[in-house]
Amino acid sequence: MQYQSFPGVKGSSDSLRKLAALRLPSLAGKRCLDVGCNEGFFAGYAIFDGAARAVGIDRSAAAIRKAQRRFPEAEFIQQSWETLPEGEYELITLLSALHYADDQEALIHRLMEQLSDDGLLVLEISMAPQAEDAWIQVERSIDRRFFPTRRKLARVLEPYAWKVIGHSVNQPGDPLQRYVVHVRKLKPCAYLLMGRPGSGKSTLARKLFKKARVPVISGDAFYQQVAQGKHDAPAPLQELISADFSTASIDSTTRKVFEAGHARDMARLWSASVGYEDFALDTYVPEAFQPAVCDAFAEVGYFPVRMEWGLGEGLMPRQDAEYRADAYAQYLATKRLPEMPLARVTRLARGDAAQQQLRWHLDSPVTGEELEAGAPVMLAGWILTLDGAGGEAEVYLDLPGGREVQAFNKPREDALKHVFGTAESVPVLWQEQPCGFRIEVPVSLLTEGVEIGILLDGQPLPLARVSLEMPDQSDTSGIAGRLFKKLTSRPGS
Repeated sequence: MQYQSFPGVKGSSDSLRKLAALRLPSLAGKRCLDVGCNEGFFAGYAIFDGAARAVGIDRSAAAIRKAQRRFPEAEFIQQSWETLPEGEYELITLLSALHYADDQEALIHRLMEQLSDDGLLVLEISMAPQAEDAWIQVERSIDRRFFPTRRKLARVLEPYAWKVIGHSVNQPGDPLQRYVVHVRKLKPCAYLLMGRPGSGKSTLARKLFKKARVPVISGDAFYQQVAQGKHDAPAPLQELISADFSTASIDSTTRKVFEAGHARDMARLWSASVGYEDFALDTYVPEAFQPAVCDAFAEVGYFPVRMEWGLGEGLMPRQDAEYRADAYAQYLATKRLPEMPLARVTRLARGDAAQQQLRWHLDSPVTGEELEAGAPVMLAGWILTLDGAGGEAEVYLDLPGGREVQAFNKPREDALKHVFGTAESVPVLWQEQPCGFRIEVPVSLLTEGVEIGILLDGQPLPLARVSLEMPDQSDTSGIAGRLFKKLTSRPGS
């Protein structure tokens, strides 16, 4: 079953729209891990965006082989998420896969352990609408899975800094809305009030932090304590502060401290004095040295917050994210793959009354899907008659060696709901037997083409022909070209 979408290959996931919805930061120079990578779409994007390393893992050997052929610059490993590739990563993605984990909470914590201190975990998940703190079992068209409520997700992510960024891209048949969640390691905050003397630092510290019971360090008092030997300061720093110290000369003492390069020493002393918890720092720091103080706090594990609210990179603007997704689509079209046979699905229209009573869909394969020589091809989908006519309904394949007939073998509640709306409207025939099918055939049989259709009381009604074609890798004006035209024609592009 084709999942990810590429130029000329339409999968069940609209991968380019999902990429834009994820609102990823710049990946230049970063190490990236995609858990449940499928055919490597997002690991390939990481390479495209300048990542230093992109790793994808998936349990499917076929998906890993396709990913390796499409993106040889990335690393792909066939393995489960019970063990993860060694090392730290600045970006980890787990997209539409958490519900397959036996222990979803444990998997999230395991991923966070692999995240660098400044890294980002991106989850694409669905949330059950109930109000309680619980995992809710939800029936999907293919199975039943557990999904967290919003309260459950909040409890699981409580040890971290996290935010629901917005909606992701739903797939047909999704019972729940998909969301994008960004998760980072939670660090203690150092709220830095570093303005000039008389600029209102102490008043702000009292109003904003003391009332909230956040410890406040007064720079004036702290320097006096260092001069008195009450903190374990390095000897050169102790001597510098102690020399001619007075409360009237703290401003000049402060400047000497930072001009002598003691920003890291001061950050360590301040942090240690509050036990490496959240605190506010009320002290003058000359403007030229304020970036060094922020860097020093970051080195000891803090999230430094300058009261000018310089919060770093932040979310990429939506328009920029969509532009990057379009640029990636054009990049994908230039990827030259080893020549592999591609599936070609052709609808067979007769136009008679019997065929007009049919509704059907071939889920697999899809036109443009890469097929592996020697591997079986899964023909899967569903077929319905609107009037429920036909005392006996079967699927047939016209193969080079003759006709093969099989009973429908897969219930498809999603198809019944799509066609008939309510259970009461479903004809008796489709209440009594499945309407879905899954049939494996050797890929070699598609060389001459395979006709697929439905037998109603022995009368064949052809629906589609599935065959093989070899890609023309010099031509991107066909399916891929039409895809790019569609992508770039949206308003504002």
